[in-house]
Amino acid sequence: MGWLTGRRARLIGDYPPISAALSSAGAELCTDGACDILLHCAEMAMVRPLHEMSHAQWRHALDQGLDQRFFEAKAFADQCREAGKGGSIIFIGWPEHDRGSAQAAAVGALGNLTKTLAVEWARDGIRVNTVLTASHAATLGHLVAYLASDYAAYVTGAVMGIGMDDL
Repeated sequence: MGWLTGRRARLIGDYPPISAALSSAGAELCTDGACDILLHCAEMAMVRPLHEMSHAQWRHALDQGLDQRFFEAKAFADQCREAGKGGSIIFIGWPEHDRGSAQAAAVGALGNLTKTLAVEWARDGIRVNTVLTASHAATLGHLVAYLASDYAAYVTGAVMGIGMDDL
């Protein structure tokens, strides 16, 4: 029996090590409908110096790195509350020091959003964590499966890095 048997996980974005770890831990991967675990892997922002960015490029980076995560998390939290059960949200992102000014702004805001949502939604049993990484290694998948499991029931509001040596 796996850590996540009986749980449904929705993965937004493409991270094969995460999909593999969730499946091997017993989670059912889904693309729509009610789920217990929301994992959001943002599209990597373009690397461009700030003085070369247009306003549209800046907004796109913030939309991908922050806004879309907020909207997905809010919809997930509403679904959990309606069902009367908790859940786990895990954001996966690139380290801010590797992807330029727009990514740094989005990741900095994501850290604050993670901590704020963790406090606001703790009473609803919804945990919110962020993993910053440049890695696609199996270790990332195992960390995410752990964070989604009951073994990490008291881990919320954490912003952690893994595989930073891959930068």
